[in-house]
Amino acid sequence: MVREVFLGVRFLVSTYFVLLSFSPSAETQSLLVTLTALYFSISLLLYIKPEATLWINKLLDGVFVPVLVYVTGDPFAILSFVPLIVMHTNRDTVGTVLLLLGGLFMSVHMLYPKTLELFSTLIILTASPLSALVPDFVSTIKKDRDFIKELKSSYRKLLRDFARWERDKRRLENTEFLIEAALRSQDVRDFLREVKKRFKLRKIHVLPRRELDSYSPLMDRKRGLLSVPVKLDEGNAVVVFETENPFQLNDELLVAGLEKAGRMIGLFIAGFEDSSYLGKAINIG
Repeated sequence: MVREVFLGVRFLVSTYFVLLSFSPSAETQSLLVTLTALYFSISLLLYIKPEATLWINKLLDGVFVPVLVYVTGDPFAILSFVPLIVMHTNRDTVGTVLLLLGGLFMSVHMLYPKTLELFSTLIILTASPLSALVPDFVSTIKKDRDFIKELKSSYRKLLRDFARWERDKRRLENTEFLIEAALRSQDVRDFLREVKKRFKLRKIHVLPRRELDSYSPLMDRKRGLLSVPVKLDEGNAVVVFETENPFQLNDELLVAGLEKAGRMIGLFIAGFEDSSYLGKAINIG
């Protein structure tokens, strides 16, 4: 697409100089047409073989256009620098500089001492590369903004994945701890002591019960208590975990770990003796 744009602009500039050739003398007219034909012929060559003519493409406009403008002797021909400067800006620094310097030089040469026309032309030529930079700046800013938005989205996704990974890691660590603690412990008291230390609890109570209305855990956030009903081989029990701080119960992983720990007391005790079925309790504090 860039090559097509270069060829199209050069064709229009060539047409402009051919049209201007109708006004000068016959000698200047033939020279102008010859130079214009040579200019456009090289433009076609650059379009057909762009890789082999890279440096020619940088120098072509900067060398030919000032000569063409000089041959015409028409101050309006200076306007031909504007589209070429815009075309080269942000694509070819060498070509842009050559055209800008050539345009400034020809303006001074052809318009001096017409001060008003001279400064007006100089302003237009200077504004040409600046006007070409605006769309590129906007495009660059848009790309940067889109990149930042994608980066923020990826960062949020990464944080979510990391948080999920941390939860899974803690859940697995808690499960691993409970299994290892159960294997190390000699009885239920040893197991509950390790649970108390691991989860930073104040006290643990195991209370016998004849019957239970529900086996769903109950939570008292004001007092920081978590009650886990447990079905034993011989009867039932309620394991009450008393936290150091009620806010600990906001930790879902801690609550899940305590629920598992409460259910695991069935590995150590089958039930309570009939003689003290309601009176016997296990207190760890």
